[in-house]
Amino acid sequence: MVQLTKEQRAYLIKTFYETRSLQITCESFRERFPESQAPALKTIWANVRKFETHGTCLNRNKGNSGRRRTGRSERNIEAVRQRLAENPRATSARRNGIGLPSATFNRITRLDLTMHPYRMHIRHGLLPGDFDRRMRFSRWLINRCQRNEEFLRSLVVGNEAAFSLNGQVNSWNVRHYSRAKEPPEFNFSQQKVTVWLALTGRGEVIGPFFFERNVNGENYLRMINNEIIPQLRQHYRVQAGGAFRRLWWLQDGAPAHRLVAVQERLRQLFGNRVIALGHNVEWPPRSPDLTPCDFFLWGYLKGKVFTTPPNDLNDLRNRIQHEVEMLRNNPQTVRKAVQGMLSRSQLCLEREGGHVEGVGA
Repeated sequence: MVQLTKEQRAYLIKTFYETRSLQITCESFRERFPESQAPALKTIWANVRKFETHGTCLNRNKGNSGRRRTGRSERNIEAVRQRLAENPRATSARRNGIGLPSATFNRITRLDLTMHPYRMHIRHGLLPGDFDRRMRFSRWLINRCQRNEEFLRSLVVGNEAAFSLNGQVNSWNVRHYSRAKEPPEFNFSQQKVTVWLALTGRGEVIGPFFFERNVNGENYLRMINNEIIPQLRQHYRVQAGGAFRRLWWLQDGAPAHRLVAVQERLRQLFGNRVIALGHNVEWPPRSPDLTPCDFFLWGYLKGKVFTTPPNDLNDLRNRIQHEVEMLRNNPQTVRKAVQGMLSRSQLCLEREGGHVEGVGA
């Protein structure tokens, strides 16, 4: 392609307006610049049109070589700034709520706004004896899965969490955008909704069940009898009065779960197939990083529920119910979360019982 100098472009424009002929302009150019290749007639005409349209025939792209900066435009930068000002606890760059590709959202937050997505880790301080207990459970789970590849499909993992009206949830995969090197403080609202849910290894969701007050042993037991058992019977086609001997029940060591009446009821239902404190298979204390409710479920729901701030507690409950129904229609995601327990248990052994936060399910 012929690259014309400023002098040559000016000569073409001047000659064309004097002669009103592209052919004469081209021949005159050859005489004036014999050392240069004469431009094609369409090139001369393009320069004339550019001059008439823009008032110049010079290269308007000079200095703008390379890929145009379309993604990090001023408009998009301002949209990201407003989005994070409204809700700094944005779920992720992938679900930014303004339709930008995740790579563009990340570049804008990092390069233009100098902000960083801080992850909230729930890291319970492990006591000296916790390391061995976490390793003991991890070995047990790995051995069960090795002996029976279908073991995880028989697992029912339940837990409850408080969804605060301000959007804070105890979860490892919550993001809060803040200035780099200025990690935020996480404050929890007194207005909250407490919800119980369970994930099954077959990809099903049990619940949600809401608590009007704080969870204690009595209302937890009432929920088991009145809400959970009917749903399990429906899902697993267990006859009324029958025991759930094909299932394994897993719960953490929350005080409500340790009530004697609760433990006895679980033994009636599941026999020795209970993973919890006070049972044959002990759930290790201070280990939310090993259960899919904590390392997946609550953060996943938060990302959906708090896309925009809820109006009130009723709105919050309705959003939770809606998103649980959506998750119920995605059994593959639920199965993958439960299967994540195995890889986390393996990593727990590699770290000699230490924390495994930051490892994907």
